[in-house]
Amino acid sequence: MKSFAMRHQGLVKEDNQDLFFVKEFDDGCILLAVADGLGGMVGGKRAAEIAKECLKNFNPQCQVVEAHIEELMQEANRRIMKTVEKEPDLEGMGTTMTAACVRNGTVCWAHVGDSRLYLFREDELRQITEDDTMAGFLLSEGELTKEEARIHPGNKFVFQCIGGSGEFEADTGNFKIQAGDLLLLSTDGLHDEVPEEEIVSALRSDNDLEEKTEDLLSAALAAGGKDNIAVVMVEV
Repeated sequence: MKSFAMRHQGLVKEDNQDLFFVKEFDDGCILLAVADGLGGMVGGKRAAEIAKECLKNFNPQCQVVEAHIEELMQEANRRIMKTVEKEPDLEGMGTTMTAACVRNGTVCWAHVGDSRLYLFREDELRQITEDDTMAGFLLSEGELTKEEARIHPGNKFVFQCIGGSGEFEADTGNFKIQAGDLLLLSTDGLHDEVPEEEIVSALRSDNDLEEKTEDLLSAALAAGGKDNIAVVMVEV
């Protein structure tokens, strides 16, 4: 497997609250994640950093991987709430997180918020996670198309996150992968700004993994770069 990750502040915001995490283990297992801090410049960045720090405790020998990832997210939630108790000015800080572990031909994932995990296979892009947003809900109910959901104002209203209100329930799942698959994890600075057909076009190109990642980032900036961006890609 090959992996590559990038992040960018964008062209509007004064700081970057989006983070990525990539860790390869001796047994060939790899853990990937993106996080998008919420709740103010300082608080959002702190929350994302806490969530990232908790992922460093991942045990690649765990039995149920997605449950283990979710527990690390819950630990991050507890740490964020303790931080808010000590520093009340940070009340409301939180972060999205989408994390995936690739092990023995299987992807196990856990997700909360509106960051995303995609599978690109045989020139087709499949969104694995569902956004915890009003627009995401309307999309799942068939009230909006993907493109309508992308530009809907409800895509900025996140129902749940790590931190924030103090409680959340992550979505989890797993699926098999095969040779030639690409995994894409992104924060909304990419997928809210760039239409899906443009993402597919970049992934279909003959460019290498680094160039494809750079192309996605460039597309988000060309669309206005209104938000921070984090992208992680893995080629099987």
